[in-house]
Amino acid sequence: MEGQQNKRYKLGEILIQLGALNEDELNKALEIQANQPTDEKHPIGRILLEQGSIEPNDLIEAIKIQSMQS
Repeated sequence: MEGQQNKRYKLGEILIQLGALNEDELNKALEIQANQPTDEKHPIGRILLEQGSIEPNDLIEAIKIQSMQS
């Protein structure tokens, strides 16, 4: 099953695995993002920071992990 080996985890999934975020906080941020106009959509990491769900260092760590999956 090649597809599963190459699965790239989403930022929210990584933050949950790190224990920096819970599913309710992620769902709230995804809802905020979904309601933004298409030309003004913010990245999920920015929304999570703005709502105080994660710390900047959490975001940096999750992005590092995500970038190693490429």
